[in-house]
Amino acid sequence: MKFLQKSLPLLARLTLIFTFLVILAGSVVRVTQSGMGCPDWPKCFGYYIPPTDPDQVNFHPNQAYKKNMMVIVNDTLWRARQDFSATPIFDRTQWEKYPKHDYADFVVYQTWVEYINRLLGALLGLFVFAVMVASLSYLKSNKWVPIYSFALLFLTGFQAWLGKLVVDGNLIPQSISIHMLGALLLLLFAQLLLNRIKRKSSAPLGKPNLSWIALGAVFLTVIQVLIGTQVREEIDVIADQFGHQQRNLWIDSLSSVLTLHKAFSMVLLAINGILIYQLLQLNNNVRTKQARILGGLLLTEIMLGIVLNYINIPQAAQSLHLLVSCLIFSMQFGVFLSLRGREAVISR
Repeated sequence: MKFLQKSLPLLARLTLIFTFLVILAGSVVRVTQSGMGCPDWPKCFGYYIPPTDPDQVNFHPNQAYKKNMMVIVNDTLWRARQDFSATPIFDRTQWEKYPKHDYADFVVYQTWVEYINRLLGALLGLFVFAVMVASLSYLKSNKWVPIYSFALLFLTGFQAWLGKLVVDGNLIPQSISIHMLGALLLLLFAQLLLNRIKRKSSAPLGKPNLSWIALGAVFLTVIQVLIGTQVREEIDVIADQFGHQQRNLWIDSLSSVLTLHKAFSMVLLAINGILIYQLLQLNNNVRTKQARILGGLLLTEIMLGIVLNYINIPQAAQSLHLLVSCLIFSMQFGVFLSLRGREAVISR
């Protein structure tokens, strides 16, 4: 039991880190149009390790095929009905058209970008399961630890299930936005778990209402991320219309949702400015460090926004823009938890 208790903080930190990695990988999948790189789930073209050459998804006479292996014939995705050796001529009775969707392309880098995204998700799932097992050692001493761990496990399972729906539905827009919200909740519960395990704060509170400013910043950041998700979905549609060319025309083709995104960023900048100023006024090393990190993240996010708006929406900036927004969310929530933890100490 002592080993499990000692391992839990490390496992919780790894869960937090891998959640960020999965968010980044998911964004890379989106901006590289790799969401359907693996047309089935959880396998990829019917393989545990996906193809590395287009010839592997072509039909080959007299080749042995396993059940659910896939080939592309006449721009159609076919799935093997059972184990068999192929006839010299493609025999439709041995195959079925893939019933989930009609997507039938194979691009090596897109397949592997999606596959790496799935691998990171699987590793995250393993860490979360380990967290759940380790948290059982806290059942008697701190019931919130296993509760938060179970919430993490549930959310991870939900994310995996939703990921399957996204693939089966050929990237349904609404499910993609929910996917993002689920990722933010994963970050939130991972931090709640870490905070509950440590339950320490040495920094003075100073201002009773400061934690609520931090919580307000968290709430507004969630709204901004969801608005940003809508911008990304519109960009996906526009990119398809332009054949993923002429990126310089994409920004001008966006609807008023971009204007809303920009206007709301001013509100966020204001509340975060207040939070940073108040943290610095406490004249404490911990709070000063928090303020500087948050300020640095905000400055980075602003610069990335400028790059996206004026330098033709580069793919790398798209992914980093999302990652930094999630880091800001996590930092704000961490500030809130540390402030509330100190309030709890004072109230006793």
